Amino acid sequence: MLHHQYRILVLFGVLDGLPRRFLHDVGEGVLVPLADRKDAFNTCSAVSPYLEEKDCRLHAIHVVRDESNAVEHDPVDRHTDEIFEVVKDCFESAETPVSTEARYGRDVAEVILEAAEDHTAASIILTPRERSIWRRLRSQNVLGSLATAAEQPVIIVPAKE
Repeated sequence: MLHHQYRILVLFGVLDGLPRRFLHDVGEGVLVPLADRKDAFNTCSAVSPYLEEKDCRLHAIHVVRDESNAVEHDPVDRHTDEIFEVVKDCFESAETPVSTEARYGRDVAEVILEAAEDHTAASIILTPRERSIWRRLRSQNVLGSLATAAEQPVIIVPAKE
């Protein structure tokens, strides 16, 4: 029988009532994977209060699902630039150092894990998409793969409403 060790922290409820020091150990760098412009806005808005006054760097990545690296790059680059513009706008006033990167690959979770290793990220922070967190974990999609394979904690912060 297989047992998976999950290193996942799920924050529920309204963020305003939660002390900002709750995430006291985000480490030197956090990796924030972003799917699209809306996800970038939701994730950055939700994560930025937790990173205020923290001595850390934020690495934002966008993974382009590509099997052969044959994607037409101009539309992808415009889409990626829009995502990263949201990130830079969000963290500009907080003085949080930000780096951005587009990566290509078939297995999105694997690409995220490689980026976390390359950037020596202390944690991976994201907001859930449309489906519930628990359904995602059970279905072994990207979030489920991250929860079972990540060396660092995966922190799920609910999007602001």
